[in-house]
Amino acid sequence: MRIGIISDAESFMPLAGALVSQKIQVLLFYSPNADIYINQKVDAFAKQFRLPVTTESNKDTDIYNWLWQNKLEVCLIIGYNRLLILDKLNGLSTKLFNIHFGSLPYFKGPSPVFWQLKKGGDQLGLCIHRLNDKFDSGAIYWMKEIPNLPHYNFKFVSYIFSQLCVEGAFFILQCLFNNIPLVEIKREGQMSAYQKRPTLADVSIDWNQMTASEICHLIKACNPWNKGAITFWKKQEIKLMNAKVIGSGDEQPGTIISTDDKLQIVSADKKILEVSMLFYMDSYWSAYQLKELGFSSGDAFESHLSFI
Repeated sequence: MRIGIISDAESFMPLAGALVSQKIQVLLFYSPNADIYINQKVDAFAKQFRLPVTTESNKDTDIYNWLWQNKLEVCLIIGYNRLLILDKLNGLSTKLFNIHFGSLPYFKGPSPVFWQLKKGGDQLGLCIHRLNDKFDSGAIYWMKEIPNLPHYNFKFVSYIFSQLCVEGAFFILQCLFNNIPLVEIKREGQMSAYQKRPTLADVSIDWNQMTASEICHLIKACNPWNKGAITFWKKQEIKLMNAKVIGSGDEQPGTIISTDDKLQIVSADKKILEVSMLFYMDSYWSAYQLKELGFSSGDAFESHLSFI
């Protein structure tokens, strides 16, 4: 059995390792990540598991050439953000599936973990669907949901999903190779939406509009890839890396009411947020250090739209 994996991130590693452990031959098509460290991890992983790797250089042709040359039984796509043109694969027998780290059909698009966390639903989902000619729109054959717990952030949820998708991939493969029909999971009545890649506004705190819960959700969604949710203090960018609600306050939204041990800030719905870690001037700071940096009670954080 020869299985292909297409990826541009490290999220494929648990799946590839599980397949190799079952004596399944895995071929990897890898599109280099912007993060050099991730590329180094992928290279080390491939050497450890002796994976044949084809590294993408021509984004227009390499992936199609690879698929035609290898004629795999099944290929699983995980973390590859370009849409394959299926007309270029007419006649190819390879069954193509996409592993999507979002609950479909509402969380289509390239950043489903971010949007699920930012919207703050009770459940976080991932799906495996058949590839078609539209983003994240093929028939769903496997899905899983987990509770959205308070300590979850972007990186941790991505890690959990990279582990959980192994279960789904093996389910798909067992059905295919035992001639068990795959049954489409219908999501009738579910709203369909394409969630774009996050912009500056999407990762920034609007103190005049956002509730304390919305700010907490945003911080989870931005940590650690963006080093937190963006705000400004004296026109300098600050990124809040964690927050929890501890009470209520009457001050104006964005007002700092304490810089002792923990940074305390008032939200638009008059709740007090307690922050213990932030990113400022290209460094990580614990809240107890902020007095030394000039933060004081009565100061106010600003939203980016206040002066940009």
